[in-house]
This record gives sequence, structure tokens and C-alpha cells, in this order.
Amino acid sequence: MDEIKYQQRAINLAKESIGLVSPRPAVGAVIVSEGKIISEGKTNVSPSDHAEAEAIKNANGDLSKAILYCTLEPHNFDSHDSACTKLIIKSGIKKISCPKIDKNPKVNGEGFNQLEKAGIEVVRSWGKEQINQIESLYESYDFMIENQKPRISAKFAMTLDGKISTANKESKWITSEESRNKVHEIRNQCDAIISGINTIIMDNSKLTSRLNNEPTGKPKYRVVLDNNCRLNKSHEIFNDENSGEVIWFTSSNLSIKNIPNHITHVKSKNKKISPEEVIDYLSKLGCYEILIESGGTLLGSFFDKRLVNKVYAFIAPTIFGGESAPSPIGGNGIKNIIDKIELSNTIVETIKEDILIIGIID
Repeated sequence: MDEIKYQQRAINLAKESIGLVSPRPAVGAVIVSEGKIISEGKTNVSPSDHAEAEAIKNANGDLSKAILYCTLEPHNFDSHDSACTKLIIKSGIKKISCPKIDKNPKVNGEGFNQLEKAGIEVVRSWGKEQINQIESLYESYDFMIENQKPRISAKFAMTLDGKISTANKESKWITSEESRNKVHEIRNQCDAIISGINTIIMDNSKLTSRLNNEPTGKPKYRVVLDNNCRLNKSHEIFNDENSGEVIWFTSSNLSIKNIPNHITHVKSKNKKISPEEVIDYLSKLGCYEILIESGGTLLGSFFDKRLVNKVYAFIAPTIFGGESAPSPIGGNGIKNIIDKIELSNTIVETIKEDILIIGIID
């Protein structure tokens, strides 16, 4: 059906913006006239256009017979730019198709109400698969609005016996290439990735997302926690100016001069960087989806503070053994079973020979 095709195109456009435009929600918009797509738009980084505004500005001619498909309720308030509802009304469009209310208290149904009062038909029904994608697309945005804090996800890969490396620290590769590709899909949905300096040193990770072996330019922020200022020119993330901004947290004073422009240094006020100050800093930047990819010490500190909201656990059907081989979650852990951290709404996926467990921490 053509309806599904237009809905999916709008979703795909929104996915291009996710991870780049926070604190704005990523939105896709498609204008269809006489059975043809005549214009498209997606959310741009502030202060550039919203998706609906971009699509309308790119459209030519009479739009009175056109339908606007968009993934999230158009906003109805003026900020530095005009409300999208005003632009839609002024454009002459008489029908929009949009499945989801924007839970932002400034919107929350008022965008749809304003359009309907202006005589514009609002259609809310979309395909089941498209609705599922929409809910996933705005899961962390909704979380931010409802909880007034970003959602923190933890990703780790381990063997069947719960090891993230051998006793002599070999860790490449525990899981399959297909699982590693899935990790890049997860990274592609995030505003920021947090890692520790030990992971950067061992893996020389750039903390970027690549789809089909092509860099996506995401996430917006790459965050390195480095108490003793060990990040230097020998690490790719230090030199990689073409990907997201690097935020370099330390608790010691820097001795390195001439830091590249893509790196922002943040000196901790504490003797040791705290998870809370990192999350607070990223929250003020507008991040609402944050992924932690690190060793057990850093992950353990976030779990000990009960800051993790979602888990991506990749499990390979291999066994390392060894008492000294590390597990994914370090820190203090729990003393009593009653205090265990439980996952809900779990999803289990099979990726080649690996298993991925996704779950929510309430």
C-alpha cells in the first residue's frame, strides 16, 4: 500500500536525524500530492528548520490537495522560529497523517487540536509495523519528558560463563561480526556514548557508529572518562575530528597543550569523576539517550548508583573460564539477593550463533 510506503519514508527520514539533533526530537516529514512524494524534510540541528518546516519550504505549487505525513505531532508554540502548526495552516495543506502525540507538556495534543480547529483533517492510524518503529524511535524522548533525566543504557558482550576477556585481557572478538554490526545500529540511535580510558587504550575505539561500513557521523557526543589524563595523540579518538564532538572528563589537571578543536575538556570537581556529574553535564547539553560501553569498573559504578535504565547484553556460546578473567559488571555489587537488579520487558534475539538480551530496569 502507498500509505505504508509514505509512512515508512517519514520514519526513515526521522532515523537519519536521531542522535544528532537533541534536545529536539528526530522527526521525518513527507508531502504527497496526487500519489507522488513532492517534498521531504527531517529535523535539523537548532536553530535550523524542523522537519515539517523543511518539507513545506521545499514544496512548490498548490498544496491544497497534498497530504503531510509526519512521525510526531507538529509543535504548536513559537520559540526562535514559528510553530510548525502555523506553517502547515498557512501552506494550504488540508490533511496530515501522524500517529503520535508529542508528550512535551507544551504540545501534548494541542498541535493536533490547533490543526483541526483550522479545518485540517488529522489521521492518526498507521501500519502496525510502522507504529512499532515510531514507539521505538521516541522511547528515550518520552523517557526524558516523563522522568526529567536522560535514559542510560549499558551494552556489554560476554561469554556464556560471563567473561568479557581472558585472564590476560584479550577481548577481540567475543561475539560475531553480525553482533558487532548490531552494536553499530544501537550506537546510531544514541546522543552520546560513554567509555573509560582503559577501553580506549585497549581497543583504540573511536566510539562512532558505522552502518554498512560507512560512518554515520553519530553519536553527537563521544565521552571519555579519564581520571589521570592518559588520552593522547596515539589514540584515534584524539585525532578524529570528522566524527562527533569528544568530551574529555578528567580529575587531574591537563599537561597536554593544543587540544584539537573537536575535544572539550571538563575538569571534575571531585577527586574522582562521578557518574552523576557526567550525566548531569550531558543532560544540560540536551542528551536524552546515552549509551555506556566500557569495562566492568566503569559499568559497575553506574550500576552501583542505580543509574542504568536499559541493558543490551550480548552472549556468545563460548567459555573462557578462569577466576581472574573479568566479568562485565564490577563495582561493589549487591550483598543480598533481595537487592538484585532485575530486568523487565525482556526481548531475546538470536544473532547468528549469539544471543542478545534487551531489558528495562524499573
